[in-house]
Amino acid sequence: MSTTNPPSLGTCPFCHAEITRTDVILEYETDSGPAVYAECPECRDVVTPQ
Repeated sequence: MSTTNPPSLGTCPFCHAEITRTDVILEYETDSGPAVYAECPECRDVVTPQ
């Protein structure tokens, strides 16, 4: 995994900034699969990437 181009997990639901693996705060398994919370690099809110 390259630190210069980390994989995208989606976008912030508020400001639409790209969320990458480096922004992840918490990652866990649910019955429907993996879920993450990340800090948006633009608006600094804790979000679930979309």
